[in-house]
Amino acid sequence: MKKIVISDIKGAIFDMDGVLLDSMPMWDHAGEMYLAGQGIEAEPDLEKVLFTMTMQKGAEYIRDHYGLKLTADEIIDGINETVRDFYANKVVPKNGVLKFLRLLKSHNIPVTVATSTDRCHVEAALSRNGLMEYVDKIFTCSEVGVGKAASPKIYELAAEFMGTKVGESFVFEDAYHAAETAQNAGFTVVGLYDESSRDMQAELKVHCNYYYLGFAELIDELLPDRSQLAPVLTIAGSDSSGGAGIQADLKTMQANGVFGMSAVTALTAQNTTGVTSIMNVTPDILADQIDAVFTDIRPQAVKIGMVSVPELINVIADKLEFYRAENVVLDPVMVATSGAKLISDDAVDVLTGRLFPLAKLITPNIPETEALTGMSIRSKEDMESAARKIYEKYGCSVLVKGGHSINDANDMLFDGENVSWFSGERIENPNTHGTGCTLSSAIASNLAKGYDIETSVQRAKAYISGALAAMLDLGRGSGPLNHGFDIDSRFMI
Repeated sequence: MKKIVISDIKGAIFDMDGVLLDSMPMWDHAGEMYLAGQGIEAEPDLEKVLFTMTMQKGAEYIRDHYGLKLTADEIIDGINETVRDFYANKVVPKNGVLKFLRLLKSHNIPVTVATSTDRCHVEAALSRNGLMEYVDKIFTCSEVGVGKAASPKIYELAAEFMGTKVGESFVFEDAYHAAETAQNAGFTVVGLYDESSRDMQAELKVHCNYYYLGFAELIDELLPDRSQLAPVLTIAGSDSSGGAGIQADLKTMQANGVFGMSAVTALTAQNTTGVTSIMNVTPDILADQIDAVFTDIRPQAVKIGMVSVPELINVIADKLEFYRAENVVLDPVMVATSGAKLISDDAVDVLTGRLFPLAKLITPNIPETEALTGMSIRSKEDMESAARKIYEKYGCSVLVKGGHSINDANDMLFDGENVSWFSGERIENPNTHGTGCTLSSAIASNLAKGYDIETSVQRAKAYISGALAAMLDLGRGSGPLNHGFDIDSRFMI
């Protein structure tokens, strides 16, 4: 059976009992315990009879089969009272549940619960165990009006709430009848083993797209092996003040959970107030650096920053072609935000002619986009038109960085088919030295970890917003970001 890719999950729908909570052993005997309280001995296989029923249908069965002079609602109240203390004080989450919910939330994936259990028990158990904060909405079969064995309505309502397509909505179930209903309706079903239904695992496996013995096994598959971090190469100049260039790239890569490596194109003497001097490396030493990296620790992504002379650009292109480099992210540092040209026209021709076709993504700012297209960009529509023009000419995806001057802090991605907008949080921080280096390095890091371009950009935008919001204040000019503001599971996963 194939493996789950986290970026494929656009919305998650969880059963509660046997999936989120280790509560099925109690439910296996809930009807029996209720009848015992009524002085009635239950039939030996009662739990199997009630297994596929809603609370309403189960209560009606108990009433009719055992001849109780009670309404179904009264029986439901009695069963709920029997299990109330268990949910409020005793039930615990299945192993790995909390970590998995945190993983989903770190990827901004909406989470819902679809359960046949009464809402009061759901809320009590999830709240006590610290799970409620990760759940966006709860759907119960009794409130929906139909059980999981009869209809996929509860899953459809959950997907509608999350705004996700059916096939991209993942249903996590331990019961084969519910899995069958969800899969037949087109949902992607993840089957999870529960001890109480061990005799029905063959049926469950038939009706799920993925199958795991528990969340611990699923997490082991999703989380990268920290002894084998994804390697990423930055090819860029050195910034002696540490805010941009390879220094910013390596800090960003560390914070985003990959192993950073570098090939230095130039040494600079600079700080937050400006650049004092630049010395380019020789073509031979740049070639040797790239060879040393690719022949030992092959990078799974390459970020290219400022390269100002044609000789070095040609070396980079030759080596990337020779090694068939993957996931190349190019930050075409050609024109400053002020409009000043940073490299010569002949270098621009080599850059666009040789490196653009090798890139998976380029990340120009507005002045650079104007220089590449000859267009004047003043609006959102202009950004989209320019990106299409660049793609048609060079064949690479384009992330046009809006900045604060046009379309606030929103960036626009065009991948040859789709236009995606990424809203940026406008942060009043004058210290923005190295933001372009940081963004492109964060995108490369996420591509190396297996995310698609859109998700990589989204995660990189979130990272850079956090680095800006940390409000680091160093130097007498435009200072650097705090690249290590939040080195935790949100960006290490």
